[in-house]
Amino acid sequence: MPLHDIPFEETKSPEPEGPPLSWAFSADGKKRSDWRLFWLLEPIMGGLNYVTHHALRLLPLSACSRFGALLAPLAQARFAKAKFAQRLLKNIKLLRPDRTGSEQGVNELLSSWWTNTGRVFAEFSMTTRHYPDGKIELVGAEHFNTVQAQGKRVIFISVHVGHWEAQMSALRQSLNIEMAGPFQPEPSRFTNRLIHNLRKRRGQYVFPPGRKSGIRLHRLLAANEVCGLFYVDDVRENQIHLPLFGRPAPTKGNAVAAIKLAKATDAALIPVFMIRTQGANYQLKFLPPVEQANSGDREADIETTIIRINAMIEPIILEHLDQWYMLAELRL
Repeated sequence: MPLHDIPFEETKSPEPEGPPLSWAFSADGKKRSDWRLFWLLEPIMGGLNYVTHHALRLLPLSACSRFGALLAPLAQARFAKAKFAQRLLKNIKLLRPDRTGSEQGVNELLSSWWTNTGRVFAEFSMTTRHYPDGKIELVGAEHFNTVQAQGKRVIFISVHVGHWEAQMSALRQSLNIEMAGPFQPEPSRFTNRLIHNLRKRRGQYVFPPGRKSGIRLHRLLAANEVCGLFYVDDVRENQIHLPLFGRPAPTKGNAVAAIKLAKATDAALIPVFMIRTQGANYQLKFLPPVEQANSGDREADIETTIIRINAMIEPIILEHLDQWYMLAELRL
């Protein structure tokens, strides 16, 4: 099936069933709390996010980005005592001791992470405008062009640095290609709806987890309908498994799936990152294709290839730790 013959609704994240009304009057405090969260708090926050998202679309891109930066200190103060914020602080100290030897260094790196995150959330409203507005500098695109000229399929591998959603759009626009890959649904169904509509506006096919999505991606790649895009710093079993940071290579997850798919379709694995340089400006950087292990031992080859991928992405993340969104989910 050609890509655009696939009903776009099949890219939508499945939604959970809400707690029954009886939970609102339950003697169990957790049930009452879950009912209020699902039926009251999430709809209120979802409505606010919806209004803000569409209001920001009326602004110039740079102004929109500045708005997110201005709100970042408020969010940082609001969530200072949250578990994820404490984990974020701990990870910064562990991973960048060279920059966190003083309280000032810690605060600067932490503040920079919140500022980038604020800009990312604000810029979600206009991810199709970065490239046409001249906000993105391409570096290393010849690595993709060389592979494409050889007639090989391409699977991009990436991580959540800079602005990953804008990167999806920029890759399509700058390289004039169709792309597809997997995504992880957000906890909030309203956020998932907003992101789904955003991707629908730009015609971006990204599929929810599941066997059906895996089969579909394999067929699309095998038919050379699309280039693949896999974010390998995905959350699995309450943990980020890549970069490794000295840990064993994972045996499941997006990196493993990308390697298996590359083997099955004879595709090159090309790392790509979109790093914020200043304000709403980015550098879209392509690295040379990963050398895929081919010893004949499938499990050993996957492990070796993951280690090679890690050698390319870990330095990028450490250098731009304040732009790595998944830092708050890492449990070292």
